[in-house]
Amino acid sequence: MEAGSAPRTDLREYIGVLRFRKWTIGIITAIVVGSALGFSLRQTPIYVSQTRVLVRPPATAVGVAAPPINLETERALVDSAAVASLVREDMNVPQSVDALLAPLAVSVETNTEILSLKYSDPDPLRAQRLAQGFAVAYIQFRKQQTQAQLRVQSATILGQIDVVQTRIASLQRKMDAATDTELQNSLSAQRDSNIARMGILQQQLDTLRSLATAQGDGEIVESATLPSSPSSPSYVRNGVLALVVGLSLGIGMAFLRERLDDRLRGREDLEEQIGAPALATVPKVAGWRRKTRVELVTLSAPRSSPAEAYRTLRTNLHFIGRGGDFKVLTVTSATSGEGKTATAANLAVALAQAGKKVIVVSCDLRKPRLHRFFGMENETGVSSILVGDTDANEAIQRPRIPSLRVLASGPTPPNPAELLASERFDELLAMLRGSVDFVVVDTAPVLAVTDTLVIAPKTDGVLIVTDAGTTTRGAAAHAREQLEQVGANVVGGILNNLRRSRASYYPYYYYESYPYRRREDDETKGRGRRSSSRNDPSAAQAWE
Repeated sequence: MEAGSAPRTDLREYIGVLRFRKWTIGIITAIVVGSALGFSLRQTPIYVSQTRVLVRPPATAVGVAAPPINLETERALVDSAAVASLVREDMNVPQSVDALLAPLAVSVETNTEILSLKYSDPDPLRAQRLAQGFAVAYIQFRKQQTQAQLRVQSATILGQIDVVQTRIASLQRKMDAATDTELQNSLSAQRDSNIARMGILQQQLDTLRSLATAQGDGEIVESATLPSSPSSPSYVRNGVLALVVGLSLGIGMAFLRERLDDRLRGREDLEEQIGAPALATVPKVAGWRRKTRVELVTLSAPRSSPAEAYRTLRTNLHFIGRGGDFKVLTVTSATSGEGKTATAANLAVALAQAGKKVIVVSCDLRKPRLHRFFGMENETGVSSILVGDTDANEAIQRPRIPSLRVLASGPTPPNPAELLASERFDELLAMLRGSVDFVVVDTAPVLAVTDTLVIAPKTDGVLIVTDAGTTTRGAAAHAREQLEQVGANVVGGILNNLRRSRASYYPYYYYESYPYRRREDDETKGRGRRSSSRNDPSAAQAWE
């Protein structure tokens, strides 16, 4: 079954590439077609006139066999400078011989003795005149050749007649002078034989003279036509060819771009690069075009596909933490702009909606954004606690979401990495761990600064957030390597900001809106209420 399903998967991926790169294919095709049509519109219309000539064997003397016709030779003869010179002279054309021959096309019709002559010119009347002119000139040239041959043959016969006449006169003189009857009879017989020979030669000469006036060298069987429409440019033909070429180039460029594209290609690709399962694919929030805009989609659109994806992430985390203590979770990314803070905020809300006590902590002390998702101030927070300006109970803020608390980053310190590596931060994590069910820690990008590499080993697990449109394989793999080197536990990844067009590109999981309440949420809320009672009393008091 697996072997049989592989071709379908490949075909689906190929179709997905074409769909995802449709703009590349469309733009290249439009450019090629537009260029071809624009070039065609700028071309001068060319008209073609055609005439057809039947080739006949040349005339010969009586008793002389006509030589066989070589149509390729005749074709070359029509397309020769000699015939073109006749056309130029007869039609008083100012063009050179080479210029006259350039638009001429001569071909032999299959299994016939007919030559097809086509002449191209921007002027349809001129094309007709020159096509007819070449046909007439060809016949005229062949006739001149035949007449020249007949003249040579006639001159030969005339020479033979002169010799015979001289011989007859000599025999007559000898016969008149002879006295012997027997000799006279012999000379008379020779004279009569030469007279008969001269008669035959005279007949041959008369035949040659009649052949010289005969029209047997060729015949125009179809006069040149007057073209009514140009043969080129052909807009339909050029458009179709340009469409084929444009589509070929566009598809080739689409697959080339796909080949050179190093971005993550799906769940399997993400799992291969980070060495952990992909726990959720979060679709792109509709209308969310600016990265500076913040939105808690789990609250603003709880039945949307992105909100469902965060609930799926929550469910998967429950299964991962089922066999042990899994409470403090680091959320990070390879580079900035991949949605790690949005993931941390929405995951915290999803966990709180399931009845869990959750605190989301902003440990991105350099470019904090977590407080903006909850509309809170950032005057005090993690940095204030770590430098001793305030304690945790005063810094923790309460949004209008039951079971959820927020600890902002606080003012930006000059030494974020040193503060996060301090014992005070370890004590803060320990206190938070004992007071809630889940601690979601938003950290700086792994490849940008070392802050996350300091925090990650102190937490129970790390989630790597990637962007389906920007994160490269190399960045995801490098982030995993950095985290593994410090002993962090990478538990999974999230493929964020997934476009609907790319969702059908690779085997993603994609969620639609469901107009019903999940039973799992109700059951999880019950488990959350039961589990909260197991917290130690001092921690619960600090939470309240």
